[in-house]
Amino acid sequence: MKKTAIIAGAVSLLFVAATVNAQTEPAKQPPVESQTPATQTPATTQAPATTETPATTNTTASNSKDRWNNYDKAKYAMLPMPEPLTTEKIFPVIGKYDVTNKAGEASQLTISLDETNKGIAWIDGLPQGRIKANLRQSPSTYKIPEQKLGEEKDAKTVPEGVLIYDKDANTFNLCLGCKYNAENPSEAFNPAPAEEEMAPAKPAKKTSKTAKAKKVVKVKPVIYTGTKVVESAPATTTEVAPQPQTQTTNQ
Repeated sequence: MKKTAIIAGAVSLLFVAATVNAQTEPAKQPPVESQTPATQTPATTQAPATTETPATTNTTASNSKDRWNNYDKAKYAMLPMPEPLTTEKIFPVIGKYDVTNKAGEASQLTISLDETNKGIAWIDGLPQGRIKANLRQSPSTYKIPEQKLGEEKDAKTVPEGVLIYDKDANTFNLCLGCKYNAENPSEAFNPAPAEEEMAPAKPAKKTSKTAKAKKVVKVKPVIYTGTKVVESAPATTTEVAPQPQTQTTNQ
């Protein structure tokens, strides 16, 4: 019994001593491993990857013919819509003209289209009267056929002539008594060549007394020149609506 008591007392003393030491001694922490900073290797600069290959003479020649790889904005830009065609643009001869003849006499002519046939133009204002002209070369080269100015038997006859209007130069040329040359209509307005000496004509054959000699009538050409009267469009004015006036009252 004494032994057991002694052993139990010794065990209790050891237990008390162990607890005291545990409270007095600081808790040991596990050792901290020192981390050394990793040595950074300098980044090597890499050239950006390019997908374009250097152009060669063969590729340049092929690309120059490819409109998609050589797109030009100005070349493929949309053009403005053309203005609608009007009767005046198709037949520019119609209108009013200030003309003068060789004597310097001024007058005003009016040219209009026939109501049933657009290839026929009517000239009003000449001293000879109202004359018809037929379109021969578009847009404004006309042949004036020989015609009677009326249905009367003794009505005046107008000889053949030529009418040319130059739209770009805005010049008007009309000749009565000039032959129309289909190959060169403007030849009617060129100066006449100098007279050449002709060989004497052979004597005419004797005709019977009953046969009547034909009377040859020489026609002296009459030329009119001038310009077209350009009628300017009336200027449009915009009216500004009056603004309401506000009245302020002093309080």
